[in-house]
Amino acid sequence: MTPNDRDKANSATRILTPEQDALLDLYIKKLDDYFENVKASEKMQVEIETLHLKKILTK
Repeated sequence: MTPNDRDKANSATRILTPEQDALLDLYIKKLDDYFENVKASEKMQVEIETLHLKKILTK
């Protein structure tokens, strides 16, 4: 197999261009960051609600 044949085989199996692949990686990273922030917000909300419940129960 010549180098040219390998290039043709690689390009035939590649779905995204390198630019599209880089953009997809960036999008996935941003999405991961977003969901990490959502999880952190939910955790904070649970902590706040727990403190409120403890305050109510101790009265």
